[in-house]
Formats: sequence, C-alpha cells, structure tokens
Amino acid sequence: RAVLSTSQSLDCAMFGAPLLDPESHEVEIEGQRGPRWVEVAAATCMLMGVAQLVALAHTSASAGGDPDALVLAESKKGLFDSHAFCSYYDLLLPAAPWIRGIGILLFLLVFILSTVNKIKDFEGTVKMVKGFGLPCPTFMTIGAILDLICGCVCYLTGIPVLMEWGAEFILIFMILASYVGHFKPWLETKDEFHMEMLLKNAALIGQCLLTIGFEVPEIGKDGTPLGLNGALGSFGEFIGKIYRALKPYSYIFKYSGIILFVLVFLFGGMKHLLNFKETVEINKTFGIPLPTLSALVGILLLLTGSGMYLTGIPVFMEIGAECFLLFLLMSTYFVHFKPLKQSGGKDFKQMLHTLKNISMAGGCLMTIGAVLPQICQ
Repeated sequence: RAVLSTSQSLDCAMFGAPLLDPESHEVEIEGQRGPRWVEVAAATCMLMGVAQLVALAHTSASAGGDPDALVLAESKKGLFDSHAFCSYYDLLLPAAPWIRGIGILLFLLVFILSTVNKIKDFEGTVKMVKGFGLPCPTFMTIGAILDLICGCVCYLTGIPVLMEWGAEFILIFMILASYVGHFKPWLETKDEFHMEMLLKNAALIGQCLLTIGFEVPEIGKDGTPLGLNGALGSFGEFIGKIYRALKPYSYIFKYSGIILFVLVFLFGGMKHLLNFKETVEINKTFGIPLPTLSALVGILLLLTGSGMYLTGIPVFMEIGAECFLLFLLMSTYFVHFKPLKQSGGKDFKQMLHTLKNISMAGGCLMTIGAVLPQICQ
C-alpha cells in the first residue's frame, strides 16, 4: 500500500487485482497507469511479511523460547522425519568449517579482484572517482583501497571479532559505492543494469549485516573480552564491554541482513512469475535446456528459498540457502558466464554480474556453515 500510493489511499481490492492479469505489463490504479515493477515490489513486500509469520509461530518451539531454534517433531507421523533430518545434518556438521571457509573466499572474491584492479590502474580509478563528483579523488581512492584490504584481511581470519570488523569495513565501501556508482546513475538514466547492481549490492550489504549478527554473539566465548587472548589489553576489555552490551541486539543486524540478502531473489522470483512468458523466451535466448520447465524450477527455487530464508529459523535458512545456490549455479552459468566467455572476457557488465553472483553464492555457503551447528544443537 505504501509502495503504490503517494498522495491517495487505495482500495485493497485494487491492490490485489493486477496479480490476476499476468498478460498486462502495467497496473491501473484509480484511472492512472503504473509500471509493472510496482506490482512486483508490492507483492514482494507482502510475501516478505507473510514469511515472517513462520518465525512467530515457532517462538516457543524450544524450551528457552528462542525464535531462532526449530525443534523438529519427535513424532514420525508429521511432514518431516526427525531422524532423517538429524542424520542429514549430523553428516554435514563436520564439514561446516570448510563450507564456511569456502563461502568466505567466494564472498570476498569480488572485493579482492576490485582491490587488485584499483591498485593496478590507480590513475584510472582516480579519474573514475573524480567523474562521480566525489571530493579529493586521490585521497578517496587510497581510502577505498585500504578499506577493502582491511575488510578482506579481517574476514579471512575467521575470528569472530575480526570478521565483524571486516564486515564493517566492507559495509562502508559498499554503501558509498552503491550510491555513487549505481543509484545516482540509475536516477539519471533509469538503466536496468544499475537497478540490478543495486539489488545485488543490497544482497552483499545484507550478508555483511548477517555476519555481524552471527559473529557478535560468538565474541568472547573463549573467556577473553574479544576472543583474542587478551592481545589488546585494557582497550580490548573496553571494546569487549561494548560487544557484551550489543549481544542482546544482534538479532537486529541478523534480520536486517536477511531481508536485504533475500530481496534480490524474492524480487526476481516475483518478476519472473508475473512475466512468465517473457522468462521462457529469455531462457530460449540463452540456450537454457527445457526453457519452460527451467523457468518453473527457477521461480520455485527463488520463491521457496526466499520464504524459507526470511523465517530466520536455522533449518529453514539452510534449506533456503541451498535453493539460492541451485538457482545461482544455473543462472550464472547460462545467463552470465557463457556470454562473458563468448566475449573473450571483455563484457564488463557480464563480468560484474558473474562476480557478484559468485559472492552471493559465497554468502549462502557462509550462512549454511553458520547455522549447521545451531541446527545440530
């Protein structure tokens, strides 16, 4: 309702009506015509709200009333066989650190390559920053490079407090880069490429927030203020007190990250569903086998994965992450990697899509690695 209306109230019946007409590419609201993306955004917002109901339903699932815990039914008469689920996750648990580590490497790939390119073509980067209209372009370029180096190094340690710092470094870069590199150009040109990059950047920002949400509760579990064996002395104790105060609120970062990470998948799923024939034609263009079936499977993976992920419940988040991984594997190869290979690696847009899809896949693996121990508990 908030998305569709600017200065007038809308009838809920009119809000739902466009979903019944998949052939229309525009929405008629009280005599006015609106773009198709308005429907997609509105339907996406509705589904995101509905998905959260599952988490509310399981608030008292565990003995402690922890909404993040899902206790599988002891009875084997239900939809899930608890023993089969436990066996599956017990099998995956020893691999959790490896899954998480591979996820970190894939997530950081786009940032590592970006840093290397900025250093190799420093003058070109300064000119690009100047073209964005930012002050002190040389200083800003050096700051961006140092920020990315610090963020990547901290992330790669795998130490909770350093990963949290790394997420903050990358967040700073991503917010600024998204605004000047994609949001402002999109306002000027309405180029769909910039909107796609904004959504994918939102997913990467969401993964950084998820990292903060997952890692803050882990800080200091070894008995030292920051989990660094007292390396920072009294300063570490002071920072440790701040983290202890933040721990009860870490869920804010977690759920904010979940929403931002899922947005690109849920928005894409709704767009493909409402424009199904167009999606099938796109599949044919890129040579995807069984284009109609592939479109159906892709939409199912996107919407199912989004609904699961948005609950915030560990076992559902793990299933949602697997759905996203399957979709990313299929779409990245056919839609972005093959055209990039055909261009001899010179298609910059396809290169960006490929790298950011790999980073999002890394985010999915990081989530799987993080929630597996919670599921097995």
